[in-house]
Amino acid sequence: MIETLRDWRARAEPWLAEALALAGAFVFTLQLRTYALTQLSVLDEGAYLVKGYWFLTGQYTPYQDFGPLTNHMPLAFLIPGAVQAWFGPGLGPARAFAALTALIFLLGLFLLVRRLGGRWWAAAAVLAVALNPAMIKFYSVAVTQGLIAAMLVWTLWFALCEERRSWHLMVASALAAIMALTRLNMTPVLLLLLAYIFWQHGRKAGLQASALGLGIWLLGHALYWPGILQMWANYLPEALTPFLADFRDPAKGLESWRSNTSLFGRWTSFLEGLRFNFLPLSSALAAGLLWPRRKEWGAEWRRKAAVFIAVLLVIMLVAHAVVSLGGEYCVFCFPLYISFFSALPFILLVLVWPDRSADPSRVRWAALALILLFALAAHGSLPLISSQFPPANWVRGIALTEVPRIEGLRFQEGTVPLWGLLEGRFGLSYEQSIEGIHALLGNLLLLLGGALLGWALLALARRGVLWPNRPRLERVLGLLLLAGLLLSPSGMLGGGYRTYDCGENVIDAYARLGAELDERVADGGLVFWRGGRSAVPLLYLTDIQTFPTQLNGDYTYRLGGDSAELERYGLWNEELMQRWLRVADIILVEEDLLRTWLAEALNAANFDESQPTQPLVGCRERTAIAIYTYQP
Repeated sequence: MIETLRDWRARAEPWLAEALALAGAFVFTLQLRTYALTQLSVLDEGAYLVKGYWFLTGQYTPYQDFGPLTNHMPLAFLIPGAVQAWFGPGLGPARAFAALTALIFLLGLFLLVRRLGGRWWAAAAVLAVALNPAMIKFYSVAVTQGLIAAMLVWTLWFALCEERRSWHLMVASALAAIMALTRLNMTPVLLLLLAYIFWQHGRKAGLQASALGLGIWLLGHALYWPGILQMWANYLPEALTPFLADFRDPAKGLESWRSNTSLFGRWTSFLEGLRFNFLPLSSALAAGLLWPRRKEWGAEWRRKAAVFIAVLLVIMLVAHAVVSLGGEYCVFCFPLYISFFSALPFILLVLVWPDRSADPSRVRWAALALILLFALAAHGSLPLISSQFPPANWVRGIALTEVPRIEGLRFQEGTVPLWGLLEGRFGLSYEQSIEGIHALLGNLLLLLGGALLGWALLALARRGVLWPNRPRLERVLGLLLLAGLLLSPSGMLGGGYRTYDCGENVIDAYARLGAELDERVADGGLVFWRGGRSAVPLLYLTDIQTFPTQLNGDYTYRLGGDSAELERYGLWNEELMQRWLRVADIILVEEDLLRTWLAEALNAANFDESQPTQPLVGCRERTAIAIYTYQP
């Protein structure tokens, strides 16, 4: 009887793993469809789609003077533009393509992890993605995250294994080159991949892969030479590349869009990066703590592949953290940036696991304790605390508590309310002080809760409640990953990403708004566009002209500067705005944007206002588009 059960288990286990992966893929697909229909369009999505459609239909070319700002590599626009040209302009085909690339990503991840670690690891990787709403939302909109994630995982599918045929490696290098021509930030993948191929597969394979990969990369640059140098000019140090001066942002005039995000805001973005990508980052942590010594690796090819993935992961994570958290353009893009390469930690853990260190040192235990304590405390997140538990009266009481006056690190006579001390020291207003005290207390509470939970995990591991035959460190990490998997759908982790949730069918909403605008804008009309943060409605307007530099909104608006130079590069300022307002046949402005400086410009001139459109959606206020015409 026992032998029969064992035989049945041996035969059924592979099918159970496959069934679990299939169930995860089904859950992933259902969520993907829902989010593709209900996520509001963002500025980048509209810019990719409209610019790409313009490029594919020949209205403009990438990097041309006096055209739309081509602020990414050409394929970032040409690929979604091709979808628009082939299947018709509109948000529907774009979101369908985004969903397709997300499914291709999931399939590639499953196949790659199954090859490297087996069926159960592959099923676990599928579930890790399928149970994380944040990651699915990132991939459900027509931006480059899902497209790049799919390219990356299939690049690795063709490259990672002990024995790969020459054509496998050449396809991998070609995909890596296409990635680099889609997003400049993925260029390290191509360079490190070619180095890995030389290291693992030898000189002949390396030369073949390099010839194809670098050839495609150079061909892409040749096709858009010299305008494509704008991309490199923005990232390479000016002191080292003076020959790129003509391709740099003219920098004439002050940027109107600078986030000026405080250190507190950057910290919040960092915590959101941890929350929404908890399981991938925890997998990277586990791989690092279980990393075997050189002599402990059972297969040399696994060690080389793991080194390649680890180096790539560190470079990508650090580079994107510096650009987002250390920059001013998009501080809160950090969680979104991680989704470019969120598959890497799963792949790294699967590579490390068979040869994991069986006797971890005290240093590893100490590192785990500190990181675990920090992660558990951090993942409660400040936004979650503030949204679920608004400041109570006792928090305001703390802010009003009289404390000794301090100046120059010395106590002075008299007292001052705590918020007054914070105002004098950090420039915080009363309400900002309330928010800061509330967040600090919330994090201290989370730190205590994290310490208790960490202690509970260690206690469970010590007692061998789960996986009793495994070393203690493995049990702790296993419990951490299991907790992350089960909590991923919750508001504490991936379920807390709700920035663009709408609950309505936004594809139909944009099509309805676009149809209404198309009826009210005359064919051949010249349109001044400030109709929302996404330019998607322009896709539905037939036979119109626009001012192309407006598509990126305030991100390309400058205060002052040389108007001719700004317009040539794809930027604009008030002088250009006033000129365009006077020559435009029709002016489209979202009601929410009428609260800005544009309202003053419209009120100061002779503009007639028509009946506004119907609101775009009911889940956001002031989404109707006001319509003006200029009367000389």
